[in-house]
Amino acid sequence: MPIKTACLSLFLLFISSVTVSAQYQSALRMENYAGINSVFLNPASSSTYPLRWDLNLASIDLFFDNNIGFISNTSVGDLSKNGDQVKRGWEMENVNGQDLVADFYREIDKDRYLQLSATVNGPAFLFNTNGGQSLGVFYNFRLMAGVPNLPGTANYYYLTSKAVNELIDFRSFNFNFMAWDEIGAHFSQRIPTANGYISAGINVKALRGYEAAHISLNNDTEISYIENSQVQITGLDVRLGYTSENVDIADTQTYNSDPSGRGLGVDLGFNYVVEDDSDTYKLRLGASLNDIGSVKFTENVEVHGLRNAQVVTLDETRYQDFTSIDQVTEQASADILGSLSLSELDEDLSIGLPTTFSLQADYKVIENVFVSGLFINRISFSDTAVKATNFLAIAPRFEHRWGMLSLPVNITEYKRVKMGAALRLGFIILGTDDLGSIIGTKEFRGTDIYVGIKANPFKIGKGSSKGGARKSGKKSDVKCYKF
Repeated sequence: MPIKTACLSLFLLFISSVTVSAQYQSALRMENYAGINSVFLNPASSSTYPLRWDLNLASIDLFFDNNIGFISNTSVGDLSKNGDQVKRGWEMENVNGQDLVADFYREIDKDRYLQLSATVNGPAFLFNTNGGQSLGVFYNFRLMAGVPNLPGTANYYYLTSKAVNELIDFRSFNFNFMAWDEIGAHFSQRIPTANGYISAGINVKALRGYEAAHISLNNDTEISYIENSQVQITGLDVRLGYTSENVDIADTQTYNSDPSGRGLGVDLGFNYVVEDDSDTYKLRLGASLNDIGSVKFTENVEVHGLRNAQVVTLDETRYQDFTSIDQVTEQASADILGSLSLSELDEDLSIGLPTTFSLQADYKVIENVFVSGLFINRISFSDTAVKATNFLAIAPRFEHRWGMLSLPVNITEYKRVKMGAALRLGFIILGTDDLGSIIGTKEFRGTDIYVGIKANPFKIGKGSSKGGARKSGKKSDVKCYKF
């Protein structure tokens, strides 16, 4: 049946994505020496950076999480070596205790989610002035896809257990994907107060969109299987949009890397800092709105609408031999609307950025020991916006000019509790918000990895440990090592 095939395809996407798996780098972006990387969480955070300048050479973070399916008793390393040995649990009678078995969760009483993101932070530079201003430039390439509200009835075992003519209630949902890059400029200003300072910051980003896809089921729909590989659908209202230039590209053809859309994005942030008598603050409170904006795709894009309030019958056998999405949309248009071309709409495709509202808190327990808290909640201005992951974290950390260690505890989508680990050794950064996926877990549902390399002022000799710390907008001299 088409629904069974779609469900299986969704899980195969999960299997193929787990090797391309942090979305927020919670521990590293909250620390004082995060530099330019901190402004992607809160643009005002550059005001707490204690050195004159910071250069991000390159970093990458990869994140994947879901509660649709899992692979039993494995880890990222194990899968990288033995991925070809993964067995299909839905074809086995007994999977208990076995290793490397891919299977679906069986519960249908709650929504399901699937989230994938990857970010490459290219060259980025931050400079702090003596007047309390911070200036920066950056380049990021980002990819994000996900469905945060897939109905619980979209469950492999539930769908395959349904008898002929038994109704299935399928609630509305939407899936969005976008690959884009951003060239941005950063500015923040700090203003002294009686016991510390306040600061505000902004990132302005020029966006170029390369690939995008959107599919939404816009109302509750009733589905039932009938004889001869057919399915009946009542109340269908589907919208589908995608960039078409590379969707059916052959192995021998060249990928078209020209952007198909453009847009603007903005991040806004605010910090309130309480200082003490040391070189670091006692308390920092922050709030930010990130990724406000969208990309409008106007070239090489197709948008289709498939809507019919009556009963529609689809025959799976008509779709089995199709090799391109154009063939699928043409046949669906004929089956649902009565004509091959009626589904295509004369519209552009606008994909919104993954807008979030975030609160941050960082408290110094004793010198070099901090505890931070992070709250991130997605805000959806449009059904066609890629959706960020809801996130909560508490992260104790030891922090020094030349190193940092943190063990964050975080909750994804307010449902899944995970332990993480983050480490900075000089200019080398690595970490994860899902330590279980690295060392091994009973139910592998995704992973979260980030690595990076950067540079900032340093000197060799006496007094180097202070690293050029500043307070209240004043900065001590920071000398670079002279070769």
